[in-house]
Amino acid sequence: MKTKALYIVLIINMLLLTGCWDQKELADISLAVGMAIDIGEDDKYVVTVEAINPAELNEQTAGGNAPTVIFSLEGNTLAEVAHKMNIGFSKIVIYSHMKTVVISKAIAEKGMLDFIDFLDRTREIRDDFNFIMVDEGKAAEVLKVLYTIQKSSSLKLTKQLKTGARLWGLDPDIRLADFINAYTSAGRQPVMAAVRIHGDPKKGATVDNLKKSELDAIVEIDSLAMFRDEKLVGTLPVEETRDYLWLQNRIKTTIVSIPCEKDNYIAMRLIHSHTKIKGDIQKGRPHIKLRIRAEGYMNGNQCNYPLNELGTYLKYEKLAADYIKERISKTIQQVQEEYGVDIFGFGEVVERQNPKKFKAYKNNWDEAFQNAQIDVEIDIKIRRSGLVSKGPLLRNE
Repeated sequence: MKTKALYIVLIINMLLLTGCWDQKELADISLAVGMAIDIGEDDKYVVTVEAINPAELNEQTAGGNAPTVIFSLEGNTLAEVAHKMNIGFSKIVIYSHMKTVVISKAIAEKGMLDFIDFLDRTREIRDDFNFIMVDEGKAAEVLKVLYTIQKSSSLKLTKQLKTGARLWGLDPDIRLADFINAYTSAGRQPVMAAVRIHGDPKKGATVDNLKKSELDAIVEIDSLAMFRDEKLVGTLPVEETRDYLWLQNRIKTTIVSIPCEKDNYIAMRLIHSHTKIKGDIQKGRPHIKLRIRAEGYMNGNQCNYPLNELGTYLKYEKLAADYIKERISKTIQQVQEEYGVDIFGFGEVVERQNPKKFKAYKNNWDEAFQNAQIDVEIDIKIRRSGLVSKGPLLRNE
């Protein structure tokens, strides 16, 4: 009996010690850090993958060669192309570490539901990558532009978007899950960051671009792409991305340049910001109340008002509040009148706070949004003047 029990234990242990049946050795894989999706012939997908060359990303082993390998392939579906990449790559391509997926404007205008299904469904791809659009040209060109400081285009874009969002409010920080959640929501439409290539993409794709202080090409954050369901309807300038982020309560810190006299400005660094939104439907019309509170300190003063006087602070606080209110109100009005899509999520606010009233507008919320009354209230407090209360302009008087 004891012998039989021992055999059973040994068999169970053997099953537990089999290891990962689908494991892959490091020497046998290529890590894809970026993917670009374009339209090819006969409406097929052209998928471009950027795989890193680890030796060139390591300072000790770098030999001045290309830091990444780029390969493109055409097919009817993303699933087909993703698993056929060994037509060009010698190793197994691993997609679980992708940082960026770039789509062309043509893809965005056509509709993205088909390939989004693959990205969402497959277990080999995480949903934490940056989801962005290129406003002009091919998406593949974005992955080919080399950058001196961070040699991988995808890794550079990831850092660029993260830093831009933290320091100014340049990036809506959209992941695949965010896009899908907005697509399936009755009270919000999807958005994503859009980029463009400044300079010559062909010259920017050469190793020589890594050896120059003034680059032949560089990828810049350009605008905010707006969608109705899965299709692109338009873009907002990058300055208005910040207005969008105010309403998402996602401004971490930013600099605001506010007119104070003719051709003169004050620069204010806002470091604490909080947005509250209330939504209701009254007499068949949505009513949205926005309240934004922010604190900051002076970063520059071109105007002839000393910062050691209380009256100057009160004046500048009002100028800042009026300026931000005007910008946000204009951005909302532009989206209402020109595009007619609720990218701000006001419908979700109404649904959350007044679900019974929202139910009647659930299937046509974008139409109701176009007629919504928006009330904006801004409260700005200046806590410090910076290192000096009187700048050079006042010291000479």
